[in-house]
Amino acid sequence: MFKKITTKDLTQIALSTTLLAVASLVIIPIGLVPITLQVVLFLLNPAILGPAKSMMAIGLYMLAGLIGLPVFAGGAGGIGQLLSPSFGYILGAIPVGWFVGKGINRKTTNIHNGLVMMAGVLILYTIGIAYQYALLNGVLDTPVQLSAILTTNLTIFLPIDTLKVLAAAVVYERLKKLSFYKRIDRY
Repeated sequence: MFKKITTKDLTQIALSTTLLAVASLVIIPIGLVPITLQVVLFLLNPAILGPAKSMMAIGLYMLAGLIGLPVFAGGAGGIGQLLSPSFGYILGAIPVGWFVGKGINRKTTNIHNGLVMMAGVLILYTIGIAYQYALLNGVLDTPVQLSAILTTNLTIFLPIDTLKVLAAAVVYERLKKLSFYKRIDRY
């Protein structure tokens, strides 16, 4: 039922985790949730590695950040990040990894890949927005209306993330033509 994980698989998972950490260091601070390059890798990693290895890489990234390594946006880390309004987007990356990894394969077209990745962003937003709303209103006792969170996400972040989807789809299309890609076991 389960595929045995090889050294090559572990290396790919570790490299994907490292790329996520590096992508999170470049930030543009806007409000409670900064703009990072993580979304590109939340979409590109599962397209390349498949759902299982992608979810392992994202899980490892999350674990590294929660135990205190400075891998989250802007070099943040530690268990206190659970109280960050942006942590829901990291949680959302796990189902996005599964969805995008299942929806994309070597034979799908660039348009299909872009649509799957855009649907992945919508999954990411659904979980991220729900977490942010619940955290701010229920845990941190900082009343914020859902409409304010939606407006910020849909007017500021969605156009930027749409460009990230386009970039990830184009990069994936180029990568899948390279010889190394054919040697990656997607699962």
